[in-house]
Amino acid sequence: MAVVAAGVVIAAAILYSNAHPTAPAGAGGAAQNLPQNVNVSAPSAQDHILGSPTAKVVLIEYSDFECPFCSLVHPTLKGIVAASNGEVAWVMRNFPLTSIHPQANPAANAAECVAEQLGSDGWFKFTDALFANQSKLSTAYYAQAAGQLGADMSKYNACFSASKYQAKIDAEASEAQNNGGNGTPYTVVYGGGKQVPVSGAMPASGFQSVIDSIK
Repeated sequence: MAVVAAGVVIAAAILYSNAHPTAPAGAGGAAQNLPQNVNVSAPSAQDHILGSPTAKVVLIEYSDFECPFCSLVHPTLKGIVAASNGEVAWVMRNFPLTSIHPQANPAANAAECVAEQLGSDGWFKFTDALFANQSKLSTAYYAQAAGQLGADMSKYNACFSASKYQAKIDAEASEAQNNGGNGTPYTVVYGGGKQVPVSGAMPASGFQSVIDSIK
């Protein structure tokens, strides 16, 4: 019955995306035909996580900092975690759509450099700042935001200039694409031995339906 329920939810997610297209095909938030089976890597210490590391369900989001739909879903996912009483956590991974968002990849590198020093807490504070100020995305703004969060700027600048985390960013983007992602945000609801993909900036009720189906 759980498999049937999950299939119903996937169908609902596809119908929602098709009825509420958020961008042209290939762009951020694009409606897409979701795969029936995905196999992304399990959450690990290498990830940036909000919520309990032992949560039963993890929302693994592949995101682009220049994507307006990622900005839209950001508070939705944060609210789901906050209201879950520790049962849901959120992992953010990188999926910069470099062909249409020139600042997405530099922003991802900046965020990783902040997280290197300030951990998941610093990552999510930095991402909050980027999504709240998407019109300001630039090398200068990343440095400003990193400094305001208390990062050691000598270490940050060296990390950012070297694109130290480019290999990690590329691997996460490839994982998203290999598992059916062709637009952002692309989220895999992970738990109970199941992985259910969700395309685009679905409302909280849509995510909650998927979460409930795999608990």
